[in-house]
Amino acid sequence: MWNCFQIVRGTLLVSGVLVCLAWTPAWAQSTGTIRGIVTLTENGDAIAGALVLVIGPGQTVLTNAEGMFVVEDVPVGTYEILAQREHLTASRQAITILAGETTTVEFELALSPVHEEVTVTGTVADSATTYEAFNAISTLDAFDLVTDAQGSLGEALENEPGVWKRSFGPGSSRPIIRGFDGDRVLIMEDGVRTGDLASQSADHGTSVDPNGLERIEIVRGPATLLYGSNAVGGVINTITPHESYRNTLTEGTRGQLSVDGGSANRQAGTNGSMQHAQGPLMLWAGGGTRRTDDYNTPAGKIKNSATRLSNGRAGVGYFGEHLFVSSGVTLEDGRYGVPFAEDFHGHDDHAEEDHEEEGTIDVGSTRRVGNIEVGMRDLNNRFVNSLRMVTKLVDWQHDELEVDHKGVETIGTTFNNRSYIARIEMDQRQTNRVAGKFGVWAQFRDYVAKGEEALAPATDQVSLAAFAYEELSFGRYRFQLGGRIERNAYSVAARQVSHDDHDDDLEAPAVRNRDFNTASGSVGFQTDLGETGAFVVNLTRSYRAPALEELYNFGPHVGNLTFEVGNPNLDTEAILGLDVSLRHQATRLRGDFNFYIYDIDNFVFPSQTNQIKNKLRVANFLQGDARFVGFDAKASARLGTSVWANLGIGLVNAELTNTRQALPRIPPLRAQLSFNFLYRGLTVTPEWIVSAKQNKVDRHETPTDGYSLLNIKASYVWPMQHMAHILAISGYNLTNESYRLHTSFIKDLAPEIGRGVKVSYSLRFF
Repeated sequence: MWNCFQIVRGTLLVSGVLVCLAWTPAWAQSTGTIRGIVTLTENGDAIAGALVLVIGPGQTVLTNAEGMFVVEDVPVGTYEILAQREHLTASRQAITILAGETTTVEFELALSPVHEEVTVTGTVADSATTYEAFNAISTLDAFDLVTDAQGSLGEALENEPGVWKRSFGPGSSRPIIRGFDGDRVLIMEDGVRTGDLASQSADHGTSVDPNGLERIEIVRGPATLLYGSNAVGGVINTITPHESYRNTLTEGTRGQLSVDGGSANRQAGTNGSMQHAQGPLMLWAGGGTRRTDDYNTPAGKIKNSATRLSNGRAGVGYFGEHLFVSSGVTLEDGRYGVPFAEDFHGHDDHAEEDHEEEGTIDVGSTRRVGNIEVGMRDLNNRFVNSLRMVTKLVDWQHDELEVDHKGVETIGTTFNNRSYIARIEMDQRQTNRVAGKFGVWAQFRDYVAKGEEALAPATDQVSLAAFAYEELSFGRYRFQLGGRIERNAYSVAARQVSHDDHDDDLEAPAVRNRDFNTASGSVGFQTDLGETGAFVVNLTRSYRAPALEELYNFGPHVGNLTFEVGNPNLDTEAILGLDVSLRHQATRLRGDFNFYIYDIDNFVFPSQTNQIKNKLRVANFLQGDARFVGFDAKASARLGTSVWANLGIGLVNAELTNTRQALPRIPPLRAQLSFNFLYRGLTVTPEWIVSAKQNKVDRHETPTDGYSLLNIKASYVWPMQHMAHILAISGYNLTNESYRLHTSFIKDLAPEIGRGVKVSYSLRFF
C-alpha cells in the first residue's frame, strides 16, 4: 500500500511533468484591464477585503486597504461585474473591455439580506454566480453561519430547500439531499473528500465545524461527475477561509473571531482564524472548540445527547505570479453521546435480562489531515490556463465507547479509515465559445474495524477516475458536456470468525474481492428568458459502485438499528437523471425552481425482514429499480424599501418502481416563510417552518406527524473600512412545539429540541 512518502514523491514528479507540458511560449490574446474602488453607501468610506467578480471569465480579486482593485488580462468583450463583502452587496454593472485599454468601475456597497451567491464548486472558471451556473447550487456564507451558530453540518443545512437532516442524536447529524443519504451524498473540504465514515452509519458524524468555515456550497446536478460517481444526490463542499482567498491574495492580515451560546442545550462555542499575506507568501491558522449538554424537549431532557468538538488548522503557501505551492495540516477531535443506543448494545436473544443499571454509548473520533498542493496559473499557453495537483492524507479513527453506570469506559468497536487522495485538475484557456476543465483522481483507502460492531473485514479500496467538463456558449444559448470514467476495486481480507457466523438462522456471506468499472456522462442546455430569466435542463447517465458496507457487512449494526447482511454479489447502480431549472433575477424579485426525476436501476437498499436478532430487525442488502421525483424552490420578493419576503420549499417522493413500496426515511414536504425587516444595520427576521405529515412509509416504518415551528432572529452589522462587528440573537421553536423528524433514527424515542435562545458575536477584520 502507498505510504505518505510515495504520495508526496508522486505529486512532485507528476506536477513537474505537467508544468513542462503546460508551459509553452507566450501567445497573443486581446485583453484589457479593470480598475476601480469600492466604498460604503452609508458614509463613503473605502471598503477593504471586498470580493470583485467578473462574471463570465470568473476572475476575482479583493480590494486593498484603500478599497482599490485591479483585474488584469480580462479578455476583450462585454461582461457584468459585481462586488460584495459579507452581506454588503452592490448591483451588477455592465462593462466593455477593449484591447489594451483600462475600464474604470466604482461600487457602493449596502447591507442587504438578499444578495448574489458566488460559487467555486463545479464551475469552469475560478468563480461564478449561482444564477449563471448549470447546476442547482445553494450557498451559505460566513455571515449566515455565524449568525445561526450550529454544531454540525446537518444542523447548519437542514432548512435549505431540498436538504434535510439525518441523525441518531445531535452529534451524528448529516445532510440528506433530495431524499438521498449515505454513500449517495459526498461531503468535501476544500474540494477533497473528508475521509470520514459518516456515510456508513447513522451514528457516525462528520466532524467539520461549520462555524469555522468561510462558505458551504450545496451542488446538485451534472457537475457532481467532477467529484465522484457516488454523488448522485449531490455534493457539499465546505470551504475554509484560507482556501477561499488563495486565488485573491492581498497584502496584510484578515481573519475572524466568534463566540456563541445557547439555552436549550447549553451550547457554547468559539472560533478564530487568520490569514496573513506578505508578498507571495501566505500563512494561515485557525481553530475552535464547542460543546453542548443534553438537549431539552417539551417531553424532558434527552439523556446522553451531549457533544463536544475541537479543531485546529495551520499552513503556509507560496503564491507567485504563475507558480504556487502550499502545505497544511488539520486536526479534529470530537465526542458525542448516542441516545438510546445502550438499549440495543450487548444483548443476546437467549440471555437473561440484566437488571443492573444501564450505561451509555458514546462515540469519540479523531481526524488528522495533511495536504500538499502545487500548481500553476495564468499560463501563457494556448490550451491550458491553470493546473493544480493536491494530495491529501486523511487518518480517521472512530471509537465506540461503552460507559457503565459507574463511569468506567471500555472500547466496544474501533474503526480506522486511512485515505491517500490525489487530484490533478486542469482549467482550459477560456474563449468566448469554450470553457472547461479536465483531470484525474485517485484514492487509496485502508479500512479496518475491530470489536463488537466490526461488521466488515479489513478492506483495501483503490479508486481511479478521469473526468472532463465542458461548456459551450453561443450568445444566449449555452451547452454543457460532462463525463467521468471510474474504477473501484475492493481487496478484502478473510472475515473474522464469531459466534454469529454459524448461527442457526443466519450465515455470514462469503466475502470476495470485487472491482467495478463505470463510465458516466451528462449533457445540458441553458438559455436566457429575457433579461431577467434563465431556463436550464440537464440529463445525466451515471453509475455508482456499491459501498463497502453494502457488500461486506454482517452483524448487529446499532447505528442503523438493523442486523445487516451484506451482499458481495451486488451490481453497479445505473442512474438516469433529469434536472430542470427556472431562474429569475431582478431588482425586486429573484428565485429559482428546480424539478428532478431520477430512475435508478439496481438500486441498493437494506430490505428489512420480520426476523429479529439481537433486538434488531434483520436487513438484507438487495437491489431493485427505484424512482426519486421531487422539486425544491426558493424565492425572495422586495415588498418595500426595507422589507423582503422569502419562501423556500422542498418535496421528494421515492419508491421501488416494481412494488410501489416507499423507501425508508424519505422526508416529507417542508416549506419555510420568512421576512427581513431592515433598519440601518439591524435586520429582524421572523420565520415560520411547516412540515407535512409523512405517511408514505416503508412496511416496517412508522408515520410521522407534521409540525409547525416559529423562529425569530435579529442581527446587527456594524461595517467599517477594515472590519465588521456582527451581533445576533435568535429564538427558536418559540411555541415549544413537540415535533419529530421523519429522517431521525430515534424519532420514535425522542422529539427534537424545544424552545431556546442563541446569542452570537463575530468580529471580522480585513
